[in-house]
Amino acid sequence: MPTTLKFGKLFGKSPFKPMKEHMEIANECASHMPEATRAFLDNDKEALREIKRSVNRLESDADKVLEELEHRLSKSMFLPVERRDLLDVMEMQEAIADRTEDIAGLMLDLPMDVPEEMHKPILSLAGRAADAVSAANDVIGMFDDLVETGFKGPILKKTRAMIRDVIEIETDADHIGTDITHTLFQHAKDMDPVSIVFLYRLINLLEDLADYAEAMAIRSRLLLAG
Repeated sequence: MPTTLKFGKLFGKSPFKPMKEHMEIANECASHMPEATRAFLDNDKEALREIKRSVNRLESDADKVLEELEHRLSKSMFLPVERRDLLDVMEMQEAIADRTEDIAGLMLDLPMDVPEEMHKPILSLAGRAADAVSAANDVIGMFDDLVETGFKGPILKKTRAMIRDVIEIETDADHIGTDITHTLFQHAKDMDPVSIVFLYRLINLLEDLADYAEAMAIRSRLLLAG
C-alpha cells in the first residue's frame, strides 16, 4: 500500500534507484532500434553487427542491475507498494532489453527482400516502439518523487498522464504494425517465402517492444492505485 512515510530514511536503500537504472538501460537498448532498422533496410550488415554488439553489452549490464535489484527485494524488506506488482514491472523491463537482442539478431539473419513500399512504415514502427519504451522510462523515473510525496498530489497526476501517453503510443504502434502486415500479405505472391516468414516475425518483435512498454504502464498504474 502507498505510504506518506519517507521510505529511504526509514527502510534503507530504496529499490527504485536500481529499478530506474535498469529501465534506463532497457530504454537505451530500444533506442537503437530505429538505427538498426535503417541499417537493415539499407543492407548494412556491418552497422547491424556493431549495433548488436552494443545491445549485447547493454543487456549484460541490465542483467547485473537486475541481480542487484532482486537482492534488495528480500522478503523481509518493507515496500511502499505491492512486491508482486513491482516484480511484474521489472520483468517487463527485462523483456524489453531481451527483445532488442532478438530483433538485432533477426535483422542480421533476415533476407533483405523487403518491398520498397514497406520501408517507411517499418521505420515508423521501429520509431514508435522506441517512443513507447522511452515514455515508459519516463514513468519509472517518477517513482522516487512519488515515494517522497506519498503517492499524492501533482506528481501523481503527472505520472498518470504519462502512463496514458505510453498507452496511446502503443496503440499507434499497433495500428502501424497492422497496416504493415496487410501490405506484406499483398506482396506475398512476389516475395520469397522465407523472407515473408522472417519479416512477419520482425514486425511482431517490434510490436512487442511497444506492448511491453504498455504492460509496464498498466502495471505501474496498479502500483499507484495501491
